[in-house]
Amino acid sequence: MAIAELFKPGRTVISFEVFPPKRDGDVDSLYRAFDELAPLKPDYISVTYGAGGTNVGLHHEINARLVRLGITPLAHFTCVGQGRDAIRAQLDRLWEAGVRNILALRGDPPKGEDHFEPHPQGFIHASDLVAFIRFHYRFCIGAACYPETHPEARSAEEDLSHLTLKARAGADFLVTQMFFDNDAYFRFVATCRAAGITAPIQPGVMPVLTPKFFARDWGVAVPQALRTALEDTADHEIAATRGLEFAAAQCRDLISRGAPGLHLYIMNRVRPARAILQALGKVPGR
Repeated sequence: MAIAELFKPGRTVISFEVFPPKRDGDVDSLYRAFDELAPLKPDYISVTYGAGGTNVGLHHEINARLVRLGITPLAHFTCVGQGRDAIRAQLDRLWEAGVRNILALRGDPPKGEDHFEPHPQGFIHASDLVAFIRFHYRFCIGAACYPETHPEARSAEEDLSHLTLKARAGADFLVTQMFFDNDAYFRFVATCRAAGITAPIQPGVMPVLTPKFFARDWGVAVPQALRTALEDTADHEIAATRGLEFAAAQCRDLISRGAPGLHLYIMNRVRPARAILQALGKVPGR
């Protein structure tokens, strides 16, 4: 199923994002999570991709596992550390495994490097990768976008210009970076439409379960209400519950205002997915 075809008026596309464990032996815990996530009937599950092509084999295995489970995978794919031949070989393997949806990304620099360095036979921008995949394959192609501007962009206008190139290169749908200000998302969507970008723009929501989240600068505005709710208690369970309540309220508001779906960054955890869908009344069979 092409994910772009799921975005229809009156339909809320629900998806989760997971990542390959750093150690191959930990993948069993992710597969157990898949067994618990399957009854929630997500429209797709996206699988992130290690910087510099790390964990390529495990990434392929996880996507193939989702296919066998009858869950549509969205395989992340980056430009980092790869030439065209390697990219084609990996895309061929994914296609043979039954994967039909790719999230084309430039990718983050490998750990220890502070800037992106393109492979001599690779691509500089995500738009180049999108165009390459569109020319050679029949994948449905997703791309990333940033309601509060990509942290490396010099301006919102420059960031929008890059996004326009990705859309013109053949991106079928867009998934946003996490944000907590829904108004920022809807302003961003309006700006994209005014620029001629017509692809569906699915909002990405991060359920925050611990105040440790605030120790890092994520490049997005964090409401003081969320920060205070998690930081004014030493009880981890209370903090997690408050974080889930905030995320559920954010999702409820997004849907009520016409967002085409919800992409939940669940960090390989089942609890956030189940709790948010229960709060929204979207757990199948209930």
